[in-house]
Amino acid sequence: MKLERLLAIIMLLLNRKHINAKELAEYFEVSRRTIYRDIDTINQAGIPIVSYMGAEGGFGIMENYKIDTNFLDEIEINSIITALRNINNTVNSRKICYTLEKLENMIPLKEKGSNYRNKFSINIDYNSWSSNNTDKDKLKTLNMAIDEKRIINFDYINTKGEYTHRIVEPLSLLLKDFAWYLHGYCRIKEDYRIFKIKRMHKLNITVDLFTRKESPLEVLDYNEKWYNDKPVHNIILKFTSNVKTRVVDYFNEEQIQFNEDGTTNVNFTFPEDDWLFELILGFGSQVEVIEPLCLRRLIRQKAIEMINIYKKD
Repeated sequence: MKLERLLAIIMLLLNRKHINAKELAEYFEVSRRTIYRDIDTINQAGIPIVSYMGAEGGFGIMENYKIDTNFLDEIEINSIITALRNINNTVNSRKICYTLEKLENMIPLKEKGSNYRNKFSINIDYNSWSSNNTDKDKLKTLNMAIDEKRIINFDYINTKGEYTHRIVEPLSLLLKDFAWYLHGYCRIKEDYRIFKIKRMHKLNITVDLFTRKESPLEVLDYNEKWYNDKPVHNIILKFTSNVKTRVVDYFNEEQIQFNEDGTTNVNFTFPEDDWLFELILGFGSQVEVIEPLCLRRLIRQKAIEMINIYKKD
């Protein structure tokens, strides 16, 4: 931990003109005495630290001390910084903060004006439109558990609506289809699993540590398993003209056919499950199932069940 802190202090000093002991102590959550010892250690390692007096003073690296940044150009550095900064807006990782300090030090001083961050041509926001502090707190907690190799436990609602308790060795966070997931080894199921973070409740980090196992990457590609235990249909849906934007949002370009009358046909293959029913019924009267016939009958039956709920009114 000390070595990591020393390296982080060096990067902070390279990236800033001055920084005082109080700021460093608060940043690293250590005492000022520890910071003074760290500064002395850095000096002894041959990196020239200068102490500046006054209200605006503090520690800094001698101005003629250079770092070689030729192995990455400005565009490459900016691209990495953009991605990391936006990831960190979600997971709030101290390690990412350290990495950002290192990378920002590589940007030439003349480029670091007030409009520096506005120069990025690509901006990434990993938070959904409906994200909240609860989701961010979960991600921060999970990221810490992964980093510290600590076992977690939580209550989980699976795809069948069953409420179960899980004890998991957390391995990595996964952003898939605008949703965050945890990839880990479940000690209850004795197998690797992917958990949707929104379905996790009463999340708790234990004091118990685990030894990281080799993680089979194929667990992250679960489409095949999803298709195996359900009937799969070649489906044709016909949408009215006023939901064209939603259709484009939901489906891939090669699946969509725009008709001369303003309607839209979508042709795709999908397993028969509740997600498919929810997708179709979510468009209400703006969609018609053309094929297959068995799916038309299922949607009709579900529509009747919905009507029966309101018949008593």
